[in-house]
Parts: sequence; structure tokens; C-alpha cells
Amino acid sequence: MRYSSALRCSACEHRAILDRIVATRLVAETNQALVLYDCPVGNGVHVRNPNFEKGPIA
Repeated sequence: MRYSSALRCSACEHRAILDRIVATRLVAETNQALVLYDCPVGNGVHVRNPNFEKGPIA
């Protein structure tokens, strides 16, 4: 699965909708620069970079 072609979540700033395995792999590949969190409306999980994105999660 390519991150850029993932479905997008309209409730969460159009973040990629990922399954936990893919999101965990992305977090590992970025040496934990990204963190994963559960979508608050149930659309899988999302990743974000807390050092770059200072605002609250959705």
C-alpha cells in the first residue's frame, strides 16, 4: 500500500486512512518521528509528526 494513494479521512484533515500494521511500519521506518493514533470517528489509524504539527489531534 502506498501512503499517497490511501483513502482519506474527511473528519481528520484528510489524513490517510491506514490499518494498524501499515501505520506501525511507517512509525518504525521514520525512527518514531511519526506517531500513530486511532481515528476518533473509527476510520482506522492515522499518523502525524508531533514535532511539525503543533495543533491538537482532530
